Amino acid sequence: MSMSEPASPHVEVAAYLLGKLEADEAERFEAHLDGCADCRRHLDELGGLPALLAQAAPATPVPDGLRARTLTAVRERAAEAERAAGAPAVAEAPVPLRRAWWRRRWVVAVAVAAALVVALAVPGALRLFGGDGGEVTRLTLVAAEGAKGRGQVTITRSATGRSFDVRIEGLAPPPAGSLYELWAVNLRDTLQRPLRVSLGTFTVGADGSAHLQAFTAAPADQFPVVGVTLEPVDGNPARTGPRVLVPSPPG
Repeated sequence: MSMSEPASPHVEVAAYLLGKLEADEAERFEAHLDGCADCRRHLDELGGLPALLAQAAPATPVPDGLRARTLTAVRERAAEAERAAGAPAVAEAPVPLRRAWWRRRWVVAVAVAAALVVALAVPGALRLFGGDGGEVTRLTLVAAEGAKGRGQVTITRSATGRSFDVRIEGLAPPPAGSLYELWAVNLRDTLQRPLRVSLGTFTVGADGSAHLQAFTAAPADQFPVVGVTLEPVDGNPARTGPRVLVPSPPG
């Protein structure tokens, strides 16, 4: 079997989406897409991944041993999947080169997915696993253009939803007839096309600080980040006021 024979196109979805294929590989994959509903569906499901990665925060120190535990888990899951499919484990006897290449690409894809789970997936955020097995996301908020203040958000995800522990600093007291509002936000949210869920309203003390706690069952994949706006107290549940705090940009 030829050493240059291409890998199965089904394993190329993430690489194509992230622009990691060579030109000829990309052409083959695009031709394959025309007749493969599964790959088209996977491509659609992962369509927001490049935008999330583009907004990821700089590297942040993680607990000792996390990398080793993650890679060990990836190898174990890859071996389990191959045993379930009736294929020999990665560490077993040599197999034809083409098969080994497919396997390597598939394991790399699993490793990338695992890294995304334990590393950066939203602007200014670090995802870890809590001691009880729940996912913990730490998010930094910075002042929007023309505003002041900052914040730190710890989001704990459970089977029933997400709880938010929010610490705000440096905000001016809201004007009379207004309050600050905390939101869970979709990355494509705009004033004209709102994609957000309210987590409640609040004010700040004389020192400009506030400590908030909130909960929502709204899907994390649809509303992954948090923001703060200044809203009039007029009974309108929609956002009409300006952004005050937004997720920290990369860099």
